[in-house]
Amino acid sequence: MPEPGPWPASAVWGPEGLVVGGVSAEALAERFGTPLLVFDEGDLRARMRVVRTAFPRVAYAVKAMTCAAVVRAALEEGFDLLCASGGEVRTCLRAGAPAGRLLLHGNAKSDEELALAVDERIGWVVVDDADELERLDAMARAAGVVQPIILRVIPEVTVRTHEAIATGHVESKFGTPLATAPAVSRRAAALEGVRLEGLQAHAGSQVLDADAYVSVLRVLAGVAAAASIEPAILDVGGGFGVTYADEEPLDVVGLSDALRGELTRLRAEGRRLADGCLQVEPGRALVANPGLTLYRVLARKQVGERTFVAVDGGMSDNLRPALYHAHHEVRSAETPAAATMPVTVVGRHCESGDVLAHAADLPTGLARGALVVAAATGAYTYPLASIYNRFGRPAVVGVCDGRATLWVRREEADDMDRLDVILGTAWEAAPSGARRGAGT
Repeated sequence: MPEPGPWPASAVWGPEGLVVGGVSAEALAERFGTPLLVFDEGDLRARMRVVRTAFPRVAYAVKAMTCAAVVRAALEEGFDLLCASGGEVRTCLRAGAPAGRLLLHGNAKSDEELALAVDERIGWVVVDDADELERLDAMARAAGVVQPIILRVIPEVTVRTHEAIATGHVESKFGTPLATAPAVSRRAAALEGVRLEGLQAHAGSQVLDADAYVSVLRVLAGVAAAASIEPAILDVGGGFGVTYADEEPLDVVGLSDALRGELTRLRAEGRRLADGCLQVEPGRALVANPGLTLYRVLARKQVGERTFVAVDGGMSDNLRPALYHAHHEVRSAETPAAATMPVTVVGRHCESGDVLAHAADLPTGLARGALVVAAATGAYTYPLASIYNRFGRPAVVGVCDGRATLWVRREEADDMDRLDVILGTAWEAAPSGARRGAGT
């Protein structure tokens, strides 16, 4: 039977251990090495189809997992693409995305990023504030084009989530203050270089409460009414909460029903809001649970009453536990064991905070070389990955129907060194005396 909770839909544990997408974890580790980020492509696409069916307009938040395979899957399933930087725009374009299906947002866009958006004729720029609006208008007029835009508003909606991923509170760095949003909207509607097509707000990430999105929609409708505009797009953001431990994930279909109900109520009050104006920006909800990470155990030690299990990855391939105190369930990827015990799973980086899981339930006889797996690592792990301690970022593979496909190759030493312009040049050691500091 498929595993419940945070695991991919196809994940099962049997005589050969964990199998996902019809491929055993051991076979994946042997073929591609570890750490290894694995995506259940069938689960990924199934989640995309649920969301696409539930909402009239959907943009995949590319920052959650940025690679061509996921970008192309999103395009094929009918999504537009929400980019958080010029780099993400370029990646999407190189992946084959039509420029007209891209949105660019961000609280501090550079002139180069705005110029890229105008030059490539991307679908929409999500304008953050009044100053950015004027800069973009000038660029578009100079280029002789009219750039479609959506104005980002601070909704002043507080949600229950980690403070680092809350974005809609009154002092958020993202967006135009609610008090000035109507005036900025009217200014946008009057400019010649841009075309205001909608309003956007985002309350936060890992949000489990549908009421937060209804509140955002109500705020955006209020701004539209105060500005006397009829938006074609009301974008209530993303951040739909998922299961990492025992959380009940946000019901996407229920959320759609609640938002459509609010639109109906607003129209009954006389607001001019089209049925198709509703837009969402899921990222985590699509890619988190279809992804998992495989590790090999490198060491096991007992320190007082605490048992440490060290694996061949850590904070360089999954920064979330150290950054957000995020939880990921960690299990053995081998045949289920009769006896288990709670252990602390740590990485191999030179940081005491390099802890992947506290009190993970792992087999008592777990030894060096054993294979373990962390759940729900598909979102915000690879995009946050680093080359700390020069370990390199992991490979990424997709699995489906018994086949495994390499999506992103493992980062090797030459990849990590390619930007160092001094490496490879001749170096002659100085005399020993010259190496000592002055006065020694």
